[in-house]
Amino acid sequence: MIEQNELNFKKEMNFQTTNLTQEKNEAFKKLLGQVEWIKRQLEYSIYSLNHSVKYNLKKGEIYEFDWGINVNAEFSNRHYGVVLADSGIHNPLVIVCPLKTNRFGPHPRSDINIGEVKGLKDGQQTLAVINQIRTIDKLRLYTKQVINGPQHENNRLYLSKEKVDLILRNYYFLIINGAL
Repeated sequence: MIEQNELNFKKEMNFQTTNLTQEKNEAFKKLLGQVEWIKRQLEYSIYSLNHSVKYNLKKGEIYEFDWGINVNAEFSNRHYGVVLADSGIHNPLVIVCPLKTNRFGPHPRSDINIGEVKGLKDGQQTLAVINQIRTIDKLRLYTKQVINGPQHENNRLYLSKEKVDLILRNYYFLIINGAL
């Protein structure tokens, strides 16, 4: 019964989007993204009732995280992030800095160029988005094991200690001075 209702809902939504202007269509897609995010939140909640996530994450490891659907320019959806502090198996939370490619160039007040990270986007510079560092639940860890590459140790992609320290120094500077 739920599957049929879901199918009808999707058919109705597809019909409605064909009759909207481009601007309204974009707003509607964002709204559908919010609905999908609510569904994922429910899935996380149900999963957490029956399972516990016991990952031992180490400073410098890179994983893909589900950042959720957030407001306007906040990081959303799946993106890589680097762990900024060790988080043992009994801690459900981890401090993460999102990473992105340098496709549009760095934002002068929020992005730190950490260079190429082999195994992510080979040949492209990677940016650490320090103004969006946050603590997230390990349930948001999308993939435990990531791409095999030259910087892997025990099947995990790492940033060097120097690159992690660069992120942390710039984050500290941002907090203390209010701008980069």
